[in-house]
Amino acid sequence: MSQKRSVEPHLRGLVDLISASIDEGTRQVESVHRRIADIPFSVLGKIKPIAPVSSVVHMIEKKITHSAYDTVRFVSKVGAQAVHNALPTDPVRHGISKPDYLIDHEAIRQQTGKKKPGSKKS
Repeated sequence: MSQKRSVEPHLRGLVDLISASIDEGTRQVESVHRRIADIPFSVLGKIKPIAPVSSVVHMIEKKITHSAYDTVRFVSKVGAQAVHNALPTDPVRHGISKPDYLIDHEAIRQQTGKKKPGSKKS
């Protein structure tokens, strides 16, 4: 009787590949975005009357842009972790190392102010 082969290791590998691709892809796109967005701000920085305001707006734009790309990377990692958690068997059994990221549920609850499931509301 032939032994059934599991596709699970391949699914885990595919999920990790997609997550890593999203991570690297967003870093590359963010870098290009950064270089393009810096062009008008460098011109505005040379105009003395508006240079201080332009500098502040540039800093805010950088933070918002980085936060957006960082959020995409975070969601990708959370999605990958969710798939790993949903797959039934132990990845180590198939020679697959565990992901190097773990979701810190308690920290997320503290940031959002949500109570632990099952805890009494005060």
